[in-house]
Amino acid sequence: MKSPDPAVVEEEAAEAATAGHPRFNGLRLALLVGALGTLGLWQGWRLLAIILAIVVMIFLHELGHFVMARRAGMKVTEFFIGFGPRIWSFRRGEVEYGIKAIPAGAYVRIVGMMNIDEVPPEDEARTYRQAPFGGRFGVAVAGSTMHFMLALVLAFSAMAFYGRHDESTWAVDETTPGSAAQLAGVRAGDRVVAVAGVEVSSFDEMSEQVRRHPDDEVSLTVLRSGGKVQLVALLGAKASIIGTVGEDLNFGAYDGEVRVNSVGSRSNPNLAYEAGLRDGDVITSINGTSLSDLEALGEAADAGVEGKVVLDYLRDGRSATTTVDLGSDLAATHPVGFLGVGQEIVTERIGVVDAARSSVSMFGRTVGMTVVGIGKVFNPVNLWDFARETVRPTTATDDDKPTPAERSAANAATRASMERPVSIIGIVGLGNQLADLRSFLAFMAGVNITIGVINLIPLLPFDGGHVMVACYERIRELLRRDRRRYFVDAAKLLPVAYVVVIVMVLVGVLAGYSDIVRPIQL
Repeated sequence: MKSPDPAVVEEEAAEAATAGHPRFNGLRLALLVGALGTLGLWQGWRLLAIILAIVVMIFLHELGHFVMARRAGMKVTEFFIGFGPRIWSFRRGEVEYGIKAIPAGAYVRIVGMMNIDEVPPEDEARTYRQAPFGGRFGVAVAGSTMHFMLALVLAFSAMAFYGRHDESTWAVDETTPGSAAQLAGVRAGDRVVAVAGVEVSSFDEMSEQVRRHPDDEVSLTVLRSGGKVQLVALLGAKASIIGTVGEDLNFGAYDGEVRVNSVGSRSNPNLAYEAGLRDGDVITSINGTSLSDLEALGEAADAGVEGKVVLDYLRDGRSATTTVDLGSDLAATHPVGFLGVGQEIVTERIGVVDAARSSVSMFGRTVGMTVVGIGKVFNPVNLWDFARETVRPTTATDDDKPTPAERSAANAATRASMERPVSIIGIVGLGNQLADLRSFLAFMAGVNITIGVINLIPLLPFDGGHVMVACYERIRELLRRDRRRYFVDAAKLLPVAYVVVIVMVLVGVLAGYSDIVRPIQL
């Protein structure tokens, strides 16, 4: 029996879709479901939920374009979730709806977006380019508008159902065993409101004040059960050994010993955890350098070979040795003050009205920070530094080796999460680290705001480029005063659009690579 010609099968499927019958490819669907199922078993089903949330977010972006285009009378021919080979589709009227194999977004095809697009004469009146200014402007901003609306809904839901996080209402979650906080009598539930006589209103302010007093005896004022308690703490010190893989080894010196800190956990392991270390392990030597305090940490880092850190440590009176590979080079940070308290964010229950006000306030602050952050990320100097560090991480030779402080500053700047591009891989990874639903809602609100703002960058092919074109055409029409339409010559804008696309693709590839080899940790 002769096998059917694939070209004939594809043509028959196209005819069926045109006639209103669904097109379906079971093998592609099975491959997609199998890939997602494998990913869920490997990384956990929460990761799949995050991916689904991102796909829904991008779908709603395109839905905004679709709805506004139909309302403006424009001809829309396709509305698909995903990219690549078609899995399933059907036609209703002149629009083909469907799902494609790569769940990386969605798209809407509107005819005649630019004046160089070829369109059948009978469709010209319904093209995007022939629509009035209000219709073109509405379609162009609809995607970002959907992101902003979704961000407000998510922020409101987080605050209305789970409460508002106020930095000034934090409390001590736990104290590090043997730390200055524990020895001074700080308890879980306390809130430090003054350090060395300086009032502090947030955990970050408290930490910054503590950092200024390594190995100093300072006064602490804590709120406990509604009253103030005065304590005295002999602060310890903390410092880190950093490498080129995006993770650090953190140490604290207190109670006369050097201990490892911030090791991670079974649910969120890091290199230290995987090497067998646990919080509170007493470090006796690093790379053969004995440690009684953190002053010798720089010497210990310099003694490392090819980024490897060999640690001798004690746990429950028993000694052990392990090795942590931090990449190709090591450096140590300068010791800073260390108190030894964890932060518990206190959630304040608020009403619906306060939740609405707080979500709008959060939206405004986040938009402002996002605009500033995008400016930093896409600063040519920062982009060049990011690309250079991603392609060829900074290493030092024996003849020209920077000081540990210089290498520490360089690596810390490179890994700063808010000052380098983050790909969809990084977004999924960050979302997978969140501890609860409230944090996830707030995180997705921020992601929507960021994507909404980026889409309004006034350059093609961003939506903001189409907004810019529509506004420029409208201004030229008003200056004419004869009601004739003015069309921007799209051919003159294509070189700029090509450059933007090339830059965004390169940045996306580098960011994706960086998110894989040096993932951002919350």
